Amino acid sequence: MTRPGIIDDSQRLNVEAARQSASSAGSDLRLSALIELAVFMALFIFVDYAFGTGDRFWSIAPHPLWAVVILLSVQYGTSAGLIAAIACSIAILSGHLPEQNVDQDYYDYLLYVGWRPILWMLTGLFLGELRRRQLVQNAELRASLAQTELREETLSKAYASTMERVHFLERQIATQAQTVLTVFRAAQNVERLEVGDVITGIESLVEEILAPNKFSVFVPSRNNFDALVSHGWETPTEFSRQIAGGSDLYSCLLTERRILMVTRKDDAAILGDDAIIAIPVQNSATGEILAVIRIEEIDFDKLNSSLLINANLVRQWLSNAFAKAETYENSVWVSNDGARRSVVSSQLWPSLSEWLIQVCRRNGLTLWQLDICNTEASIAIEEALRVTDQIARGFSRELRNTDLVFQRDGRDNGTIISILLLGTNQEGVEIVRGKLKNILRNNSDKTICDLTIATRSVVMPTQGKPAP
Repeated sequence: MTRPGIIDDSQRLNVEAARQSASSAGSDLRLSALIELAVFMALFIFVDYAFGTGDRFWSIAPHPLWAVVILLSVQYGTSAGLIAAIACSIAILSGHLPEQNVDQDYYDYLLYVGWRPILWMLTGLFLGELRRRQLVQNAELRASLAQTELREETLSKAYASTMERVHFLERQIATQAQTVLTVFRAAQNVERLEVGDVITGIESLVEEILAPNKFSVFVPSRNNFDALVSHGWETPTEFSRQIAGGSDLYSCLLTERRILMVTRKDDAAILGDDAIIAIPVQNSATGEILAVIRIEEIDFDKLNSSLLINANLVRQWLSNAFAKAETYENSVWVSNDGARRSVVSSQLWPSLSEWLIQVCRRNGLTLWQLDICNTEASIAIEEALRVTDQIARGFSRELRNTDLVFQRDGRDNGTIISILLLGTNQEGVEIVRGKLKNILRNNSDKTICDLTIATRSVVMPTQGKPAP
């Protein structure tokens, strides 16, 4: 089946006409043949009456009408040849017929009169068939040529169409690749370890994924939401810079915590004149609203269901980023030298501790383990996180950068924190233990005061020597 739009109907009709011409070549009687025959007959009769004796040049051999029969047969084929033979026969027999000799019987006389028409008929048939076969071959060649040209043009246009599609897809892939790269770079701006950095990166993420013309980012401020970012605004006061605490929009964002869009009738009444869509961004762990993205202007063709899907994507992305950043900030503290220190997750304790043991044994280093335990009663997970954070912040000034603090799940003898001291002798370990113990006793929290510190040697220099 021919692809639509590549070959038009006129080209296909030309090919069909060439095929029909091949099948009927030499058999149809053309108007030009009849006109030529009429001219020849009129000229023949005129010459006979003007210059001849009126006997149709019966006595001349070969007769002049042979040229008419041969010419039309060779030029137009069988049909024209036979018509010419009939017309010539009528023309020659319509004049004065020769008289019958006394030595001729009836049949001899008929043969004498009719031998020329019979020869003309046979000549027209023979030469006409030869010409017809030649015309059929020529017509078939023209039809084949037309079919070949049509096929060539079809392939050429199909190739051009395919290449155009390929170039379009290449441009589309390049555009998508650039878009993915841009979104990736925008995502890097929000995948930060601090809440403030995540808020700063919201602008680039919204600009790349939602592509609005004008939008703003609001953050909580007392009982309102104040604009922190105003993107694309022509004037600082073009739109409102605050979502008032007493407004319906503020109440809906805090209570329902859903995306509002003007395509919904109820949402349009809440959004008012400033916003097209409002996206509340909350911490996925705590549910607290940390920012609100308000789009004030966007192209009409982008205001569809895909915009709502992308808005949900941005919302979930930022919610997870806020949760990660807050978790990180809660699990880090600033050491005495100003460096940020963190508590290693309990999930890494088995593999990382075993790896440190192997490293210390291989390099002949000492490794001591201090376990902060709660032997009186078990501590809930939420309480363990709070206690771990407070203890880690309290220990920050007494630990070195090479000392690792691990959060434990409390299942192993009530251990909630394990500290690995690398390259420390026993005297130094006792000093650190004493300082940490004083920190626990001086804490105002009763739960922390009741914690105990257990010390044990994991790797000693005598247990292994550096590997060669």
